[in-house]
Amino acid sequence: MTEQLSLAIDSGKSLTKFAFYSNGALQKMSFRTLVQEVEHFGVELQPNNYLLELGGHTFLVGDMISEEKFDYDLSKRNPIHRTCVLLACGLAIEKAGLSSQGIVNVRIALNTPISIYKNDKLKRSFEQFIQNEQRIVSLKINNRPAVLFRLETVLALPEGTPMFANPSLYRDKRCVIFDIGSLNVNFCQVDSLRPSLAGSFLSNQGIAMLRAKVAETLTSEYGVTISADDGEVILKRGYLSVNGKKLEDSPMIIHRILKTHLNEIIGFAKSRGITFTNIDEMVFTGGGSIVLRDEIQREYPNAVIDPNGSYGNVLSFLNVMKAKNLA
Repeated sequence: MTEQLSLAIDSGKSLTKFAFYSNGALQKMSFRTLVQEVEHFGVELQPNNYLLELGGHTFLVGDMISEEKFDYDLSKRNPIHRTCVLLACGLAIEKAGLSSQGIVNVRIALNTPISIYKNDKLKRSFEQFIQNEQRIVSLKINNRPAVLFRLETVLALPEGTPMFANPSLYRDKRCVIFDIGSLNVNFCQVDSLRPSLAGSFLSNQGIAMLRAKVAETLTSEYGVTISADDGEVILKRGYLSVNGKKLEDSPMIIHRILKTHLNEIIGFAKSRGITFTNIDEMVFTGGGSIVLRDEIQREYPNAVIDPNGSYGNVLSFLNVMKAKNLA
């Protein structure tokens, strides 16, 4: 009998998150969406980094790769995301103890930007690109025995829809959801768990743009060179240090940039017809909401931060799969 596994995947520009059930227990995993083809790789792998052998090529995936390799392509119909989706499948198969069971049939629910999801032709094209005609995938991870599987089902679901992970948060409420990712922000107006077509749209005001603003402003202010890797560290720490010394004014400058960026996101929603009148809750989800958490709570104290954090979409997708008898 062929083994089967169902999992939900949210492959963002920063992190690839995925979740599945194994022996009745929920498993959640993630890794950095940074991919680089390598040859004769001899460096010791750091935790949560993966050496992947796929289709005659070898790839390094994880945070050992510089942020300079960040993928700024707005589309997710590209080899980087497909590689990360396949790696997520392979890791899930290993974690579930199915890697020695022959070919595993895998069903996945996968994130797609709202703008793509609303176009049936583009959505189907994206699903077919990932599924690759159900061809058998042979994947070797970190020199372990190859994992064999085929993508039996690929279900594209819209980003910015975490409501099915915690229905009680949204039931009988009119909400605006801000799914702040690394590159995009997905906006979704929801009325009693029902997304509004007109109230669902996309902007490119993700954390990558914020990181660039921080780097540009601090470079101008202090006359120092700030790389993409530096920008990532600065956002995590909330300050800039040079030669081991924390620059005392830098937290105030960063706070000002974060506040402005958040208000630009809100302004974009207003420009697309979201009035915030008769809205019960503003809900922020996605990894970018964690970065902006303090500013969100200061500017909008009644806003709700999704308790699932960056896993909001993944856990919602998993429940959608169960409702469709795919998991």
